[in-house]
Amino acid sequence: MSRAPSANRSPGRAGARARALKGGGAAWGASPPGARRVASGAPRPRLRPIAAAGTGGGEGGFQEAEFRAEVAAVLAEAEAGVGGEGGGRGGWADWGEAGPSGSPTGPAEQRERCILVGIYTKVSPREAYLKSLGPSAGPEHSPAESLEELGRLAESAGLEVVDTTTQFLETPNVTSYMGRGKLAEVNSLARAFDADTVIVDGELSPRQLRNLDAALHAGVCDRTNLILDIFSQRAATREGALQVELAQMEYQLPRLTRMWTHLERQAGGMVKGMGEKQIEIDKRILRKQISQVKKEIEKVRRRRGNARRRRIVREVPVVALVGYTNTGKSTLLNSLCGAGVLEADQLFATLDPTTRRVGLPSGKEALFSDTVGFIQKLPTMLVAAFRATLEETASASLLLHVVDVSHPAAVAQATVVERTLQEIGAADVPLITVWNKIDSCNDPEEVRRVAQGLRNTVCTSGSTGEGLDGLRALVEEKLQELTMQPVHVLLPYEEGQLLDELHRSGVVEAEAYEEAGVRLAAAAPASLAGRLEPFSVPAPAPPPPPPPPSAA
Repeated sequence: MSRAPSANRSPGRAGARARALKGGGAAWGASPPGARRVASGAPRPRLRPIAAAGTGGGEGGFQEAEFRAEVAAVLAEAEAGVGGEGGGRGGWADWGEAGPSGSPTGPAEQRERCILVGIYTKVSPREAYLKSLGPSAGPEHSPAESLEELGRLAESAGLEVVDTTTQFLETPNVTSYMGRGKLAEVNSLARAFDADTVIVDGELSPRQLRNLDAALHAGVCDRTNLILDIFSQRAATREGALQVELAQMEYQLPRLTRMWTHLERQAGGMVKGMGEKQIEIDKRILRKQISQVKKEIEKVRRRRGNARRRRIVREVPVVALVGYTNTGKSTLLNSLCGAGVLEADQLFATLDPTTRRVGLPSGKEALFSDTVGFIQKLPTMLVAAFRATLEETASASLLLHVVDVSHPAAVAQATVVERTLQEIGAADVPLITVWNKIDSCNDPEEVRRVAQGLRNTVCTSGSTGEGLDGLRALVEEKLQELTMQPVHVLLPYEEGQLLDELHRSGVVEAEAYEEAGVRLAAAAPASLAGRLEPFSVPAPAPPPPPPPPSAA
């Protein structure tokens, strides 16, 4: 039984191809620099193919003709039903009619098999005892919850989890991430279950990734690479694809390893001595691609910035739905306005933001935006790459923090969201807490009682519609506090246009028709309040308090 040769590959769709190509181009999604994309039925590369500039000359240069010949041979094997080195389960035929770019259509046992490994820091006896009592009720995920979440991520990526194992260390091993005994155990598990991938619940350094790949009988993937792979599957718009591509390239840059035999030093032509290494050329070309993608994303940021400025001028309030992944944000938005967003009980089911108009009780409207969900240990390069999208959250008028109140780790998930909001500069945006999935709680009445004692908190159910009217009312109340200014004016009858605009964009609390005009007490947007300033009148004095009851 031969070991899968590649460490630097994403799980799922790229697994069969990495084995078939015998480790070549693994860090590039099995396409070395200069390679063109293969036929549409083959798995797409994880990164865009880059030009072979500087790689063709010299004895050790990359031979494109040889690579194309090998790809053609692999395609022929795939069409004949041969899965490559990994045996029948690893072949492209395992993906059925949908192909690698879609969901597997074959039985579950034909999916790529993976083993989950959790390496966690040792805790004090007291902490260990508290964590043994059950799910985490504190601000941090327990090791068991973290590993369970990793399993759900693997399932979202289309993998089949066949086993899990954990180890507690003072600190992770700087060389192999796990101890020598655990490494031998994982290797035995990989052989016993014929696993394709070992997924580690953490981020591996390039050195750890390289050493684990050399020691294990399966490919190696860390949590960061798994999340990036899911994002690459879910990105449906060009903006999302660009942001995911940038994050993937920045992740791969320090992890480029031996891809083909052409990674020896290039000959220097007539100059004595050896030239630069091929891997140095590859890194230089990859850096150039990163720069190009950043320029494209900067164009997206400018377009979004222009759209935000237009909304500010038109004074359209924006309400952003934020929260942990799979807390029901898309279901909630669909229930509020029939947005038609995909609903699925899986992590990161939707990636690209969706914005829809939602009617409020007064008849006015606000823009509700469903943003990408957060998760613990969210890769930093992913946060940086999605800056253009996350800036929409930071510039929103109001945030709805959607919490799955029925989840055992609801407190820990809420803490992760609050921490992420601070990282993206949205901690000061006014916020309403939405305790969603109230219908799934063991004791809904107790949850409602607790919520009533908290400010700016409402219980809802996106699936049954419970609490949506109260949510709309609370949103309108908060938006009025944030965007409206109280005005008391006496408008002459010839200013009917201002009167009509105040009724349309403001909230009229009292209105009386007098000989000199219309007297109004209202709340108006800032720009309208400035134009109403010349017609301001003193606010009416409050009525006197009732006299005390006379003594009998």
